[in-house]
Parts: sequence; C-alpha cells; structure tokens
Amino acid sequence: MPHYDAVIIGAGLGGLLCGNILAREGMHVCVLEQNSVIGGGMQSFARNGVVFNTGLNYTESLGEGETLNRYFSYFGILDQLKLRRMDADGFERISFKGDDKEYPFAQGHDHFVETLASHFPKERENLRIYMNYLNEISSSFPLYSLDTKSQVIEGKYLQVNAFDYIKSTIGDTRLQQVLAGLNSLYGGVADKTPLYVHALINSSFIRSSWRLVDGSSQLPRAIAKTITNHGGVIRRKARVVKLGGEKSGIDYAELEDGERITAKRFISNVHPSVTLNLVEDTITKRAHKQRINQLPNTMGMFTLYLDFKPETQPYLNFNHHHFAGENAWTTAYKQDEWPEHYMFYTPAISKSEQWADGGVVITYMNYQEVAKWANTSIENRGAEYEAFKQKKAEQLIDFMAQKFPAIRDRIARYYTSTPLTYRDYTGTPEGSAYGILKDANDPLSTIISPKSRVGNLYFTGQNLNMHGVLGVTIGAVLTCAEFFGTEYLMNKIKQHI
Repeated sequence: MPHYDAVIIGAGLGGLLCGNILAREGMHVCVLEQNSVIGGGMQSFARNGVVFNTGLNYTESLGEGETLNRYFSYFGILDQLKLRRMDADGFERISFKGDDKEYPFAQGHDHFVETLASHFPKERENLRIYMNYLNEISSSFPLYSLDTKSQVIEGKYLQVNAFDYIKSTIGDTRLQQVLAGLNSLYGGVADKTPLYVHALINSSFIRSSWRLVDGSSQLPRAIAKTITNHGGVIRRKARVVKLGGEKSGIDYAELEDGERITAKRFISNVHPSVTLNLVEDTITKRAHKQRINQLPNTMGMFTLYLDFKPETQPYLNFNHHHFAGENAWTTAYKQDEWPEHYMFYTPAISKSEQWADGGVVITYMNYQEVAKWANTSIENRGAEYEAFKQKKAEQLIDFMAQKFPAIRDRIARYYTSTPLTYRDYTGTPEGSAYGILKDANDPLSTIISPKSRVGNLYFTGQNLNMHGVLGVTIGAVLTCAEFFGTEYLMNKIKQHI
C-alpha cells in the first residue's frame, strides 16, 4: 500500500501549487486526479487546430515586482510561461445596449482613474477615492501584499458589500455599473458579494493583465514539472471514492478500483461539500457535513467556443463585457430574457497578433436549466440536450451580433459547454463557476478555513477566500502554512524576489 507524507486530491491549480510547495520542502507527495488531464479550470483543448481555454481566460499582476510575479518566481515556473500583456489603455471594455460608448479599464491605478475620468469628468475625485480604497483593502491582506505586518481589519471590509460601497462612493449611475462590469469574474451578487472580493480582483487586474499564449494548459504543465522534479507523484485517472480511517483522522484515500493510498496528511482541492461527503461518518460529524452542504454556491456558466474562418476575426487584445440593459449585476436573470450579459475574448496565439483563430463567449447559466440531465455524463446526454445547447448558442450569437454585426459570418463552427460540463470535469456542485458564494451579510460562514474539523484533512482552492489565479495561489500558501507556518513560507517566497 503506497504511503506518502501528503496526498492531494485534485490536480487543479490549488492542488498543484500545494504539491509544488510541499515537494520543494522535501515532503513525499502524491497528487490524485480523477481525469486523464490535469489542470481543472486551467485546462485547454483543441478542435481543428484551434486551442480554447476552459476557465483560465487571463491572469493578473505578473509585471515585474507585482504580487503574482513574485509568487510564480518562487514556484519556479515564471520563465516557462508564454505571456502577452493585454492592452494597457483598455484591457477590459464595458458596454451597454443602447449606448454607443465603450468604457475602458486601463492598466495602472492612476491610468485607470484618468481614463475613466475622461468619460466621467465630474467623478474624477470619486474614482480616485474608489481606487485608493481598493488599494487599501488589498494591502491589508498579508499574503496579497507579501507584508507580514499588514493584517485584515475584520468587519471593516468583510461585512461591506461591493454594490453598496460603489453606490455610496460614485454618484453617476452609469459609472456605478461600469465599475461592476467585471463581476462575472467572481459571480457577483448585488446584495451579497463582499467588497474585499471585488477589491482584490479588480485591483490586481488593474495593476497588470496578461494572457497565456497558445493555451492555459501550459500553466498546470509547468507546475506539474516542478512537482515531479522534486520527487512528487501525479496520478491521473485516480478517482477518490472514500476517505477512511479511525476517529482520530483519515488514514487512506480509496480509489474506484479499491486501491488504498495512505498518508500522514490529506489536502483536498475539491469543493468542501464534495470532500466531506467522501469522509466516513465515523471521522466527521454529520451536522458539519450538512452545514457545508447547505452553503450556497456561485452561478454556473454557459460557454460558446467559436472557430473562426481564416483571417476574418481580428485579434482583440482586450476582453469585451456587454450588457443587455442598465444593470451589470445579472446573476438573477429571467430565463425568458437570457442572455443579459456576455464576456467575449479572443485567445492569444503565437502564430499571429493580427488575427484570431478562435473566440470564447461566456455568460451565466442557472443550473436549473440543465438539471433534467443531471444523471447523464459527458458525451452521453442525448439529442434533447444537444438541441438545448444549440438553441442557447444561437440565442447568444444573435445577441452578440447586435454589438458585432459581422460575427456570424466569421464563424466556421462552434462548440458549447454548460454547468453540467463544468460539474463533471471539476466535481463542483451544480457546475458552480467559483464555488461557495461569499456573503457580506454572514462573512465568516462562507469563508472556509484551510484546516478542516478532521485532524489531518486540509482544504485548498477557490473556496477558501478568493477566486482566480492569484486568489487560489494565496489559498495554496495559506494551506501549506498550516504545515510550516506563515512566516517561514513568506520568508521563502521573499528570497525569490
């Protein structure tokens, strides 16, 4: 029976980064992945020679000396990535139906303020207050700022929701919605999403924004290489069906074929509710499982992958967020009014900076729209499901054509995915895009500690504190700090700056 210092369940970003840290610290590590391909939401796939990303559309703060740059230097992967910096004058473009203007998010905090102030000159000072406050919040999180002297002022940020703060700071109603234009990056809900979620994500992307050239799967491959180079093991097609042991903790992870893998400690990159449902009832209290299972999750997504005819679609070095109405908070959409928003981007490819060979369009989708096929599996959902996806794809293309009239003529073929697709590849309940929904009304109940109530079981991934590459990176360090201490790891990271 194989025995390790640590077994990590799930080879998504959080699991792989934990494996990187532990292996570099000399621990004997095994990462178990249920799929044949590692990476979780960082996977990319190819159709007819066109590479599409499944979840990692772009990333943040990779400029010299910036936060993610410093982390990736420590992980030993920065020089293995092919990167392209997005448009400094507008890496995001926000637009609304009936308004011909496109409102840009510029890179650099001062540049961001001045660029938006050119559209809203009366709001210049309010924009400066807004940006300064986002920076203040970011600097108050030690692992974000890499400053051990900073600490979160509990309640000051956690119990304020983003919608209320923006409304109280910005007078112009259109600008309020523009500033909320990126909330599809975290499944923003107007009366729930905490300000700190909005602040950390917006602030880090405004610092600098980058695309991975030729597909996002290069990132998990680079991390996996460092794990195996340090003696770690990564096993694919290794689905964990049970975490068993005595009352004192977990002794083994049992795979589908009955094989048991033992370890001193276990880290799960899988959603906490899915993880706890694997744990034998003799090890953890049923009431705790029920509480975690009842936590609400963020919305899922419908994704349209466009294969363009050669040299018809220009490469766009920015993302475009378009809204059907005045409101940028669109998670609670009405089914007969879908879609109310989309994010459209063209992945970066090395063969051309002028033309795109593919495009990705993402919009919210409620799980209830696909729940009737919940007991089916990928590629085996039937003709009715395929017809449903085609109908949704055509609706979304029609909506896109209002903003991009030539888009339909440029499409050679397209592919789609729904929350069911995401559910089956990542094990996230109901295909939630960002896991547990953070709630400013009850913040502590929706922030998951890296140390579970089972003695030797730990959590990592987007369900801890934050979403996105930077958020999950910080979460992995938080998890591994349970093994080595925060100060020890922070000093190690700073040595690579």
